Amino acid sequence: MYKKLYRSRTKKSVAGICGGLEDYFNIDVTIIRLIWVAITIATGIFPGVIAYVAAALIIPEAPVGYDPSHVNEADYKIEKDEENN
Repeated sequence: MYKKLYRSRTKKSVAGICGGLEDYFNIDVTIIRLIWVAITIATGIFPGVIAYVAAALIIPEAPVGYDPSHVNEADYKIEKDEENN
């Protein structure tokens, strides 16, 4: 199955990074946020904040109408064929 990591448009508190990780890994967003906070505190806060800002700048926002539950390999092949034509 082909998936692409996007920032979430709907499940976001700040920039949608944790919501996007939820869509990608199929893990509850609350668990991802708790892990992120624990790692940020354990590393002295600054590295976690820098990592979050970097992720917000690097990871693109999900396209309008994007539904990660309907992404499959057939859709990916159709998109690739359209790009090649």
